[in-house]
Order: sequence, then structure tokens, then C-alpha cells
Amino acid sequence: MWNHVKLIQELKSILPFGLKLLIIRILVAAQYIFYAIFPQKVEAVDQSKRKIYVLLSTDYSNLGDHAMTYAHIKLLKENYPEAQIIEVLVSDTLKKIKDLQSIIGPEDVLTLKGGGNIGLEYFREELYRRILIKKFNKNKIILFPQTVYFPDTNKGKREFKNTMTIFNSHPQFYTFIRDKISFDLVKKYLGERVFLIPDIAMSLGDLEIKMERKGATICLRDDKEGVYTKKQKEMIISSTKKHYEKINITDTITNYPISIEQRENELYKIWNLFSASELIITDRLHGMIFAAITSTPCVVFGTYNHKLIGQYKWLEHLDYIRFTKCDESEINTAIKELQDIKNVHFNIDSKYYKKITELI
Repeated sequence: MWNHVKLIQELKSILPFGLKLLIIRILVAAQYIFYAIFPQKVEAVDQSKRKIYVLLSTDYSNLGDHAMTYAHIKLLKENYPEAQIIEVLVSDTLKKIKDLQSIIGPEDVLTLKGGGNIGLEYFREELYRRILIKKFNKNKIILFPQTVYFPDTNKGKREFKNTMTIFNSHPQFYTFIRDKISFDLVKKYLGERVFLIPDIAMSLGDLEIKMERKGATICLRDDKEGVYTKKQKEMIISSTKKHYEKINITDTITNYPISIEQRENELYKIWNLFSASELIITDRLHGMIFAAITSTPCVVFGTYNHKLIGQYKWLEHLDYIRFTKCDESEINTAIKELQDIKNVHFNIDSKYYKKITELI
């Protein structure tokens, strides 16, 4: 929630990893106890309607996560117009969990936000998800497309096993996974209750935003998942300038939180920017997906884990999305090849998402 604050970012960067996890555990436990005594209400629940809950919904500064929540809710509204879709923000999870327990009926379906947070890097979300699965063990729970990544350490292995034990203990818990490596890991535990589909943001399809395109947009990570040095980033910019006079520098993380009310407007700001660009260069997973759904040629660099490459596998049939090494020669070659492509149009098989609606 506070990741957009520079001081918080700096503190998190210097704390030992084990200590960070311990602090998060303590804070989550303290929150849970406090809001068990002083719970907050879930607003405007219509008891005459079937209800589908969207839990752990995005309320922070990550536009990629907002896009997943936006697509998640859009999918539910289009397929279940008669149902009441109730969104509970991630920061409200523990505040409202006691009230949720009192109002959620046995026929109500709980859906959990997708993303790349099954693991230790985003441990707050990991702990919240475990609590929800334990507390609502009589409801059908559907986890939207996720990536699983735990470090290959004793702590990582132990926490992975804890997560899988909790997943497997719930008789109506269904998991959608968005990459093959994560899918193979989870399938050993969940068997027929795990499904492999693309990131939910791809379900938005071609956004068909028509704008005059000029110049290139560079969208590179500047957080804990970033792997490229300042020198490498300078090389990427200088290489791009050889081909385009106009260069935009952006990111899918803002320096301010984004509310539900601001979500769509903020998403269209970046989608319009991408739609007005001749080329995107990115190492952001949703930078690549935003390029895809705005039908914008894109050069993509890998990161340290399988999160990004796993989604590229769903897009490699698109000749305007190029995965390459962060190498000057390869960047120049990729840009030249992309400049020669004339017909650029996003397409992905909508059948991937039918299993979600079938389960609901």
C-alpha cells in the first residue's frame, strides 16, 4: 500500500529479507487481532442478489495489477449481469473480514485477484490469501491467473509447502496459473483443480485505441524485480534514439496510489500513451501485455524469474512482440525488424477464460 513512498522503498531495500518477512507477519497478526475487535462494514450488500466477491483487489500504484483487477471485474460483469459484484480492496481485507464472515452465504463465490504474488516477495498478499482460504472453507474460491515463485532456500521451500497445504485443504479451491513452470509445481498438489491460462489482462482483447503514432516509449523496472544496471538502461535509451527522435520514458508503477475511482482513467492514460507510440521497449510483464492489447510493436527483455517469459509464451504467435537479450546489437536488429511489420493486431483465443465462468 505504501510502496509509492520513497522512504518506505529505502527502508525495505536495506532490511534483511528474513527480518522483512518477520515484520510483515507481526503486522498482519496485529491487524487481524485489532480488526477482529473493531471490524469495518462491507458497504451496500444487496441480499436479494447472488453475490460474487472480488477479494484482494488492487488499491496501490501498480497499473499492471490495476489492469488485472479491471479485467477481472469486467469478465464477471459481462458474464453475470444479474449478480452483485462486490470488490474488497487488499488493504481492507483484514478490516472487513469479520463482517464478510457474517454476510457471505454458502452459495456466494469468492474470487481472488491474480498476479505474481504467490511467494515471499509480496508476503502480505500471501498471508492475506492464506487467511481467506482458511476462513471461507465452505465457499467456492477461485484464484485468478497467478505466477508462483518461491526462492530455492530452506525458507522458500518451507513456505511453498505451507501454501500448497492450505490450497489443498480447501475442498472447493480452484487455481488458475498463468505459466507452465508454476502450473507444474502446483499441479502436484492440486491435481484437477488447477488450470493453465494467460494473464487475465489479456482477456481485454484488442483495445482498438486509434491514435497517431510517433516515437518510442521505454518502460523499464526500477524496483526489486529489476535486473538491469544504469549503464544498460542508458544503452537501451541511446540505441532507441538511433531510430526515433521522440522518446517517452514511463513505468507501470506510479509515484502515487490509485483509487478504484481513478483506476480506469489511469489505465487509459498509459494505454493511450502506448497506442500513440510506434514502439515499446520494456522489461515489465504488463508493459509487454499493454503493448500487445494496444497492438503496438514491442521489444521485451527478460527478468530474473519465469514471470515474464511465462506470459511471453502466450504472445509469441504475435510477430510484433519480440523477446530479446539486453544487447545493443540485438536491440537494433529487433527494432529494424519491427519497423518492417505492417499489419499489427492483437488476438488471443477467448476460450482460455471460459473455464473461469464455468466454475463460477
